[in-house]
Amino acid sequence: MLLFEVFLTPGADKSQLLTEDALEATGAQVFTPAEAEFVGLTGVPEDPEGRPRALIACSPSDERFIHSRLEASHVVAAFRMHEVG
Repeated sequence: MLLFEVFLTPGADKSQLLTEDALEATGAQVFTPAEAEFVGLTGVPEDPEGRPRALIACSPSDERFIHSRLEASHVVAAFRMHEVG
């Protein structure tokens, strides 16, 4: 599984990251860090700058699709990808 750690622009919200169609097509899930921890996704370090962020879990086969959507999004300030168990 891949986990995209997405830093949001000021005032943005995680619901703006991916369309319903994109979520349906990929099966990706979008979480706040608190929601991710609640469902057992741990190990993503806190952001020392306290920037607003979201996490997107997806399969490796959807990496390019999610990556391209994040690059084109006006609500994404930056992002990085992590491989998880």
